[in-house]
This record gives sequence, structure tokens and C-alpha cells, in this order.
Amino acid sequence: MSKRRNTLNPVAPNGVITIGLDIGYGVVKAVTSDTVITFPSVAGHAREIKFQQAEIAQRHPGDQITDDEGMWFVGDLALAQLPPGELLRLRGRTANEATMGNAFRLRLAKVAIGKLFNGVHNRDAVHIRLATGLPCDHMRDAAELKKTLLGTHLVQTDSAEVIANVTEVMVMPQPYGTIYSRTLTPAGDLNPTYTFMRTGVCDVGTYTVDVALDDDGEYIDSESGSVESGVFTAQERIAESLERDYRQKMPYKIVEDVLRTGRFRASGDLVDYSAEVEEALAPLRSATLNLLSEKWKAGTTVDVVYLSGGGAELVLREVISAYPQTQLVKQAQIANAQGYLNYARFAETAR
Repeated sequence: MSKRRNTLNPVAPNGVITIGLDIGYGVVKAVTSDTVITFPSVAGHAREIKFQQAEIAQRHPGDQITDDEGMWFVGDLALAQLPPGELLRLRGRTANEATMGNAFRLRLAKVAIGKLFNGVHNRDAVHIRLATGLPCDHMRDAAELKKTLLGTHLVQTDSAEVIANVTEVMVMPQPYGTIYSRTLTPAGDLNPTYTFMRTGVCDVGTYTVDVALDDDGEYIDSESGSVESGVFTAQERIAESLERDYRQKMPYKIVEDVLRTGRFRASGDLVDYSAEVEEALAPLRSATLNLLSEKWKAGTTVDVVYLSGGGAELVLREVISAYPQTQLVKQAQIANAQGYLNYARFAETAR
């Protein structure tokens, strides 16, 4: 679900706005000093809506964007109005991820910028610093992502039309955002109350699970990594179960609701689907524990394990059982984006 908190003042004191941008495989998260925006990482070519056009656009502000490839529905509007076969999503790493994947990321980044500058038109110029991330095992694509995001971009949505001048892009391993959300303050200062030396993060996303280890400020590559798993494995199994039981494909929103609640509304009646959900979650939980064991063994040398990402609560019980020093991060879904923003401010003040 697309969410927005607070209202952004587009003009920063130095004329440049800094954004922590987590373009996740499942959800895009954009954080500034006073705004949080989230929307599903999904898009599809726009189609004509024959009724309630104005009302639907008002319900999904900023979810229509025009670029060199035409007009697109994005986020909740795409999920609501487009059939599943027309939806495009970011997926795991493929041979052309650095080109096609980054083009898709740029489109999602433009949508996020458009939502942040909602109501700004006339192609006003806005100057932006971006801090973002990639899954640990995808960091070889960081240079290409920087190249894609840097420079001047026309952002043309149904709620904004601006020229985004991206002056700086910082790319880090995705879970490091969670680390920076703990070790740095929102002002970009070192957190004086943080005393752990070896900090681990397990970031449970839609299409990847990532772990990262920080040793007193130093990234430990050999104890960090990714696995091509994630919440989608459970979503796919639930979708298959629902199609088997009810002889029809269910929309993504319904599948996600069943996953989170363990209940399905069939012909107006609530059906207990908790057993199917537990079964569907087994591969995700197994993949998460296998990755943690591969990288950290029993976790004896890890002082604290932060669990973040949109799927964090789905594996919490199992991870805590294996690693008792685990802590579920508050607002786990936006922890990486907040940490990116913290780091960008830290880098700016350190100059």
C-alpha cells in the first residue's frame, strides 16, 4: 500500500535535498528529514480507465508517470487496475540486471521523486543527493546504478513535473542501511549510545535475503551475502493453494493479505488459512537460517543481530531461536532507507 507521512518542504537550506532511497524488489521506500513515502515496486503500461478516472487518480496520486517508453501505471494503481500478466517487477539478479534492472530502478526513483515533490510543476529544477543500496551479492552493479541515477532527469507524473538534478549518488550493501540507522543519528552524527562492536543484520526482502556484518565500522565481506529467496516464495505457494482450492488466480493484494493474516475471505466468509501459510513460509525460514549459518555459524562472535525488511516478522521466531541476540528493528521496512539518509548526512558533515 502506498503511504506518505508528513509534507516535504522542497527547498533545503543549501538548495539540495538529501533522500534515502531503498528501491526494494517489493516496496520502494523514500525518506527525507520530514517525509516517508512507500509504494509497491511494480509497474505496467497504462491503459484507459473508462469510469471514475478523476476519482481513481485522486486515490493514487503520483502513480502515473510518463517517460521515453510511454505512460505507466505504478505502485498501488498498477496493482489495482492492471491484470497480473501486465505487471512488471524487479526480480533477482540476471545477466542483464545492470541494464534493464537499472532502467526499471530509474523509473521507480522518478516516481518517488515525483511523490516527494507532489504539487510542484512547471518543470522547476530540484537538486538532489541520493543514498541507496543493492543486495550484498549485487554490489558489482553499483557503478552502473550510479551512472543510471546521476544527472538530470525529467520527472513527469500526474502530480508533479520537475527537472531532477541528481548531483551525487551513494550506493552501499542494502543491509548496511539498517546498521547506519542504529550507529548514526538522523543528523548524521555518531550515535554515542551505540556500544556493540560486531553488528549483524539480516534483511528479509521480497526476492532476496541479505546478511551483512560490520566490525567496528568495517564491512566484513566474507561474512556478508545474499540468497535468491524472500517473501515471494511464500506468496507463490499461497497463490498456488488458493488457485487449487478456488479455481481462480487471486490478485496480489489478496495473496499478501492471506500471508499477513492467515485468513481468506471466500464469498464473504472468513476461511482459516493459517496452516497453509505456515507451510508456505517454511522455505523462506529455511533459506534465512541456512544463510545465517553459512556466514556466521552459531553467531558466537556477533554481538547483536538486527532483523529488518518487509519479511522480518515472518522469520522472527525462528531467527531468535537460533540467534538469541536478535532484535527486531522498529519500522523494519524503512530501516534501510533511514540508514541511507543518516549516512548521506554523515558523509556531508565529514567533508
